[in-house]
Amino acid sequence: MAVYGDLTFDSRVRREAATLARAGYEVRLVCLADEGDRRDLPDGVTVLVRRPTRSSVLPRSPNPFRVPGARRARAVLDRVGWLIGYVTNLRSWGRMVVIAAGAVDAWHVHDLPALVAVLPRIAGRMPVVYDSHEIFLETGTALRLPRPGRAMLRWYERRIVARTFAVVTVNQAVAEVLGKRYAPTRLAVVHNCPDRWSRPVPRPDLIRQRLNLPRGTPVVLYHGALGPHRGVEQLIAALDEPGLDDAHLVLMGSGPSRESYVAEAARPSRRGRIHVLDPVPPAALLPWVASADVGAMPIEASTLNHYLSTPNKLFECLAAGTPVVVSDFPSMRAIVVDDPEGPLGSTCDPARVDQVAVAVRSVLDLDAAAWQALSSRCVRAAGARWNWERESATLLGLYDDLATARR
Repeated sequence: MAVYGDLTFDSRVRREAATLARAGYEVRLVCLADEGDRRDLPDGVTVLVRRPTRSSVLPRSPNPFRVPGARRARAVLDRVGWLIGYVTNLRSWGRMVVIAAGAVDAWHVHDLPALVAVLPRIAGRMPVVYDSHEIFLETGTALRLPRPGRAMLRWYERRIVARTFAVVTVNQAVAEVLGKRYAPTRLAVVHNCPDRWSRPVPRPDLIRQRLNLPRGTPVVLYHGALGPHRGVEQLIAALDEPGLDDAHLVLMGSGPSRESYVAEAARPSRRGRIHVLDPVPPAALLPWVASADVGAMPIEASTLNHYLSTPNKLFECLAAGTPVVVSDFPSMRAIVVDDPEGPLGSTCDPARVDQVAVAVRSVLDLDAAAWQALSSRCVRAAGARWNWERESATLLGLYDDLATARR
């Protein structure tokens, strides 16, 4: 298994590796970094950290494609140099990964960089499962490439996807896009849901205890990547809307916008109602999520990926029994509104701060009995449909078929 990134908080990669190991597979997981607790990984998972040094360009390093306003000539030179450094390191990492893994029976590669790094280094008959966490060319640096560069990359992705045994992805909407673009031999959907979880009674109150907030203080939680277009700015602005005067917003995570949110939280006008906490490892996350009154994720429709997303935090909130506020986009609406237990929270137009505030207030204004009924519906929906025990059956079925094909 290969992932060109940090394993520490990557719940999907960790969950899939652990599931395969518990099913009897030996998993050698090669990544760029892992600074987390590995108690969630069984003995059958060996983590191998390999970090290329051919250039200084690595995921999350300074990226000229994300710097607006630079002089055109200088920007072009910086971007070309960055791309050369990125490709150089990626090719080097691919060699390191294949050597580190040794003799294997199949490869499971996460996202396009790992596929590009590993596939050219292995025999053509080796089975490869391509785990596409998103539509890669519709996000990040790939989205900022010039049109000819994106077209060439899409052609190359189609070519190498054709060599894979199967493509696995995160929801049906993304699967439909990948199916139309690449026509893979086999396409499977594995939602990134947590395990079924029994919430303690009384429910945890870790957030208020950590922040020294009085019991009963309304807590709105956003957890995950702290970056642009995630709806965090709208949540901050919503605190000024009528009816949310006493609510506290908790941002739990890391990312490029974290420091700006820390500065915003320190402004006297915010009256200490914005809090930025460090991310929590996946294995310890749900008690923290269960401590909030509402989990908010008004993600903007800035990319196709965002519009079609079903973020991890959505399923984590449902498992923890925390009602949600989500963008009124098709994939999230199908889960929050159309679930048999629904509604499991509220939807909103993420571009309108007033609608975000109304949706948050619709949950916070519930009396204790109504909030508990809503929370119980979230738990029942997670227990019946949105859980890893159910989703992992698809992953294991795929590997059973792969083993049969090899025999």
